[in-house]
Amino acid sequence: MSGNAVQQVADDPLVPVSIRDNFYQSSAFFPMPFALITTKNEAGVTSIGPYSLVFPLDISEEHSMLLVSRASSNTATNLRRNGKCALHWIEFDKPLLQTVVDLGYPGVPPEEKMRDVPFELMPSPTPRFRDDPDFPLLIKGAFQIFECELDGRFEYHPVRRAPRQLVEDYLALKVKNILMPESFRQKLLERQVFPDMPISYGFRGGKEFWFVRHGEPFHLPVPKGKGMGLPGIYRMANSLDSEVEFTGDACELLTAVPRPFVESALKVFVEMAKEGKVSKVDAEFINSTRTRWSTRRDP
Repeated sequence: MSGNAVQQVADDPLVPVSIRDNFYQSSAFFPMPFALITTKNEAGVTSIGPYSLVFPLDISEEHSMLLVSRASSNTATNLRRNGKCALHWIEFDKPLLQTVVDLGYPGVPPEEKMRDVPFELMPSPTPRFRDDPDFPLLIKGAFQIFECELDGRFEYHPVRRAPRQLVEDYLALKVKNILMPESFRQKLLERQVFPDMPISYGFRGGKEFWFVRHGEPFHLPVPKGKGMGLPGIYRMANSLDSEVEFTGDACELLTAVPRPFVESALKVFVEMAKEGKVSKVDAEFINSTRTRWSTRRDP
């Protein structure tokens, strides 16, 4: 949006919008990517359900996705039974998007829904899941796949007037593996080329399902000069615990950490070092942890 367009909107008076069910698409503009989720039913049939309401949940140490699904959906029913699923993201292919919309239609048995679906399915390359009779097949051609298991500890039970089968389930999915074709793994490492991912605007008026193709991504620099600087980090790091020493190259990796988070980050590494009976934290140790502060090139 140009500066003139921003000003034009700023001059337009604000008016209320009625908040209705499925507010994010019926009462707002809320573009989202979507995942195609495979699960298996009791008969061993793999079915596919498209979901926009699937988001990162645990992002540090633990890694999970939050899935919001109608409680009576095939996906939610299968997950409550066996706790296994795989999330797939595909590149933009306009003819396939009608299939995506059709797969989201409620109440269709998996055997019927999967008839004539153009997606090719394949076993997981992960031995643990390939040999698990409850783990679903994967969608061949997806550029990114999360193999997940249900985290039964997550609970959120809002008060609802409608019968349970008509309202949402909130399911935390622990991410056990992330799989990509080698070409996309290389794109991830190089951070220069991004997948051409379709974006959903959802139902507009209840009769059409809208998609958009995003433009070319661009980047902006992260603000500099807001961290503590190497000398301050070095002093703080080596004052935390007499049994753990931080080297200069380790502290250098943490200079981009915002000042309020530096001490907390350092304490994480002190704890990891003591758990591993390591007395010196250097750059190699930090990179071996695969935390957000690691600069290891292999994701």
